[in-house]
Amino acid sequence: AMRDVVFVVQLMEELQKNGVQLHQSKPEIKCRVFEDNIGALELARLPKLRTKHIAINYHHFRSFVADKKIEIEHVDTKNQIADIATKALPRVQFEILRKKLLGW
Repeated sequence: AMRDVVFVVQLMEELQKNGVQLHQSKPEIKCRVFEDNIGALELARLPKLRTKHIAINYHHFRSFVADKKIEIEHVDTKNQIADIATKALPRVQFEILRKKLLGW
């Protein structure tokens, strides 16, 4: 998902640089990402933290976090709406997340 976010942020910045007017005023392009994994949050936020098992090409996401173009916020696992599309959930949890996502 972060690859897609980075692509869209870079595309919007490039359009602005080349004079394409997206709005009457110059919009500030930011993205908020909600993460329920504390380890992933720490990896994204701490630039000096090194890991052997993560490929070097994934570390460039940290620069977007450091530049505040992408904000990563912690969300409790029970409230992680993305789980509805990525995990097999118990019926009750599915219905709670469906209500948050769709309103029904």
